[in-house]
Amino acid sequence: MTVRLSYDGGKTWPAARQLCAGPSAYSCLTVLPDGRIGCLYERGVSSPYEMIAFARFTLDWVEQGKVVSP
Repeated sequence: MTVRLSYDGGKTWPAARQLCAGPSAYSCLTVLPDGRIGCLYERGVSSPYEMIAFARFTLDWVEQGKVVSP
């Protein structure tokens, strides 16, 4: 599961950070009351549907994963 960030309405995605290296599926993002970002997603070891996970992170954390080339 990778979170990507676009500053131009989805034309380019210059930043990305991985939440989960294994199989993952459906996700939903939200802004939390404290300003952090929340991501609810499906993940697992053998299959993406083994469990539901919730990650909290900041926009700065995503921006630290800037990709050198698009």
